[in-house]
Amino acid sequence: MALLTRGVARIIASGQATKLVSITSMKSLSCGRGLPLTVSRMASSAVGCSGGKAEMCQPSHRWFSTPAAESVRTAPVIEKARLDSGGVVEVEWSSGGVSSFPYVWLRDNCQCPDCHSATTGFRCVMIKDIDPSIAPVMAEVVDGKSIQLEWPDGHRSEFDWQWLQDRSFTREAREQRREAKRRKLHLWGSEQLQKLQPVDFEALMTDEMALYEFFNTIDTTGLALTSNVPCEVGQQQRLAERIAYLRPTHYGLHESSVYSKPNTSNLAFTGQRLHCHTDMPQYSFPAGILLLHCVKEAEEGGENELIDGYRAAYQLKEIDPEAFRTLTTTPVSFAMHGKDYIRYDLEKTRPIISLNAEGEVERICYANQLRSGLMDVPVERVQPFYRAMRAWDDILYHPDNCILTKLNAGEMVVFDNWRLIHGRRGFQGGRHVQTAYMDWDEVRSFLGVVRRERNLKN
Repeated sequence: MALLTRGVARIIASGQATKLVSITSMKSLSCGRGLPLTVSRMASSAVGCSGGKAEMCQPSHRWFSTPAAESVRTAPVIEKARLDSGGVVEVEWSSGGVSSFPYVWLRDNCQCPDCHSATTGFRCVMIKDIDPSIAPVMAEVVDGKSIQLEWPDGHRSEFDWQWLQDRSFTREAREQRREAKRRKLHLWGSEQLQKLQPVDFEALMTDEMALYEFFNTIDTTGLALTSNVPCEVGQQQRLAERIAYLRPTHYGLHESSVYSKPNTSNLAFTGQRLHCHTDMPQYSFPAGILLLHCVKEAEEGGENELIDGYRAAYQLKEIDPEAFRTLTTTPVSFAMHGKDYIRYDLEKTRPIISLNAEGEVERICYANQLRSGLMDVPVERVQPFYRAMRAWDDILYHPDNCILTKLNAGEMVVFDNWRLIHGRRGFQGGRHVQTAYMDWDEVRSFLGVVRRERNLKN
């Protein structure tokens, strides 16, 4: 019994047989494709060898033990591993509880150099080379810290306990992973104007943590403000290139200048009022971030209206659930054509409010001025749609929801274009604002890199 406790207890079987592996303190493997010497000899009756590859056989259950290996200095984490007839390895943890890992998933995620590139993190095994019904012929616990599996072709895979726990399939583990990745959103109304403290632009150019906090604020709150920005073209590109690059659009490869000009194809290039909207709803993939840099403020007017679209959507859901359902399910076409940096003819049909798989608000795409008169809905759904639009509009323009602020020359506001709904009051005089875009993928990649390198929490 002492020998069994200190060594390896293993049942090698095939087909639908149950296979139980006790905790082992093995420090090395030798002989017989890595099996301990005594087990290798005894197991030959259970695993046939042909050309160096293991073959399945049909023995009755057998227990095997090996001489004790060197004692483990630290307490084991894995107590047992069992090959279950249901197609999973069941890992029993020393702290209590059991986790199940499917055979085919373990083979697909083998971490050996032939199957997985440690330098790139890429998987090297192709799906065509994996049998969905594959089952290991042997499993063992190594030092209480990992499990090692042998497959029918003799290939071996070893999985560290931490690697397994980080990928556990239990409901609790999956919920914890989702929660860890969930954005920590802060919803706000008009009171946010008092909290909108500008960050010095030079700090963003020189201090990575200041840059991280700035864009992390945009990710959680939806907007951030920077001041002391040089009043010249190119500052948005400088800021973007601290992280990645700007998103090209039909307005140009980098920034575009917004000021009143004749014969324009866009209402933004006039002094007229721009009603509250998100940018680029006519694109299949609208830019995630909008940067507005005031080079010269208007002599009169030109105030910006800023609204938290997430808060507005959740208010609509609470006040008028039917209107919320209508705006999350009714297809709306947004269309735009003209000539700026390039000629363009763009149209995209989508709901105004898009939800994720959990039913949470994920993206707002709304620009009433770009909404097409074509509606691909039955006639009886038209009036309910307009009723929902009116309820939505009332919430957007409610004084409790809308920030009204005027950018001064040398200020730049950066915000989430999938969340923030913005407008502009009419103006007179030589107002000059630079606009530019970024995509969330690059920004969130930057945030993730900084968190990983500096060991920061999400």
